[in-house]
Amino acid sequence: MTTIGVAGSGDVAAFVAQALAKTHSVRIFDINNGSLQCEGAEQAKSVVDLAKGADVVVLCTDADDAREALFRDTDWLKGIDVVIDVGQGDPDNSRSLSKNLNDIGITLVDAPLHTENTEAIADASAIFFGGPADVLGSVRPILEAVCPKVIHCGDAGSGHAMRLVVAAIAACNRLITYECAAMGAKNGLTVADMATVLNKSSGYNSAAARVLPALAANGQTADATVGDCANDLRKASALGMRYGAPMLIATMVRSTLDAASHRLGESASIDELATIWEIDAGLPAPSSH
Repeated sequence: MTTIGVAGSGDVAAFVAQALAKTHSVRIFDINNGSLQCEGAEQAKSVVDLAKGADVVVLCTDADDAREALFRDTDWLKGIDVVIDVGQGDPDNSRSLSKNLNDIGITLVDAPLHTENTEAIADASAIFFGGPADVLGSVRPILEAVCPKVIHCGDAGSGHAMRLVVAAIAACNRLITYECAAMGAKNGLTVADMATVLNKSSGYNSAAARVLPALAANGQTADATVGDCANDLRKASALGMRYGAPMLIATMVRSTLDAASHRLGESASIDELATIWEIDAGLPAPSSH
């Protein structure tokens, strides 16, 4: 049985650790000294304790500063051959860190888990892998224990780049879906009818497929927060500017999300974004749809 050390914090890290613990021996270490819990996993007292005897280290954090602090000193990684970064990071930072670790004989791959809803991990989520194909072959069982859909995107850094592409498009689709649904509702269209038509026409997109039926049924599509979504757009816009790829629409959506964070709070679910268009358009509350 593979022994995996999971270093991270937050709900996604807990989900990853719990998924891995079903089929592997898992140790966990909360890098923020918080309350990362995983039933069936051993609590490590330090990163040194975490890596001792582990076959692979899995990192799961969205904070670049926490990631940088963790790898400022690499002595604790002695004996580890592969580090898998399943968190949300910057592609260039991943490339730089991968090179630095490779110089001391450690392979770092970025394999971010993109999900808006961990309860629907098999249907609307994926892991984007950046690193050598042979390494993917060796760690695929570990990744598939977290999410069955694993896509090889290229060299180190490409996994994080792909995640930002997907996250930016998903955010833009969600907001235009809310905006146009509000316009349609003001013109007497039902959300259910708009969902039926859009999902069978050129207006189809992943947001329309998931969000509109949920609106009609007062259901939930995501456990991601408005703050998370805004931060993704911020990273995507910065990456585009760095490489001379204009991100005009994504930047406008990011500004809208920043404003939504002030109205709803950063910890609000992205499903709650619908209320902004409902209120501003003078539509009935969701419960009366």
